Amino acid sequence: MTPSPIPTIQNLVQELLRHRDGNALGNILERYEKPSRDLEPYCNWNDRHYTRTCIHRNDQFELLVVCFEVGQCTSIHDYDSQTAFIKPLLGEVVEERFTQSPNGGLERTAEIHRPAGRMVQFTTSDPIHRFINYGPGRAITLNLYTKPMSRWRIYDERTGNSYFAPVGPA
Repeated sequence: MTPSPIPTIQNLVQELLRHRDGNALGNILERYEKPSRDLEPYCNWNDRHYTRTCIHRNDQFELLVVCFEVGQCTSIHDYDSQTAFIKPLLGEVVEERFTQSPNGGLERTAEIHRPAGRMVQFTTSDPIHRFINYGPGRAITLNLYTKPMSRWRIYDERTGNSYFAPVGPA
């Protein structure tokens, strides 16, 4: 029997709280349907950089709404030993993947379009990446981390050097 869709953000949080298995959390997020009006209070917009708004955080997971205006992007990063599930809800984000070049810097190796409704999972072995909203309109993703994140590893595109920084816009 196919599990029923999850219609509201409150129902999603309740369902996530019922499970202790990190692998099950991604399957639960996948069941969340189109954004409902109850998601609107978590959607914050800024002309200068993308925004991250926490819906729920405990010792097991963190659920965030990430809002991008056209042209906004995350830093080039990895998740520093976290598992992340990213589900675009509105618009499309483009994931750019990078590898470290043998002579310094980063080389872009892929550009993957992530349309609304298509969830992606990142694990510790996944590549260095960033998300960009090329438009034409706003984009929203719902991000679920199976342990709350307080930092991520940021990479300098020119040198390939990395450092730890608090999660969020630079």
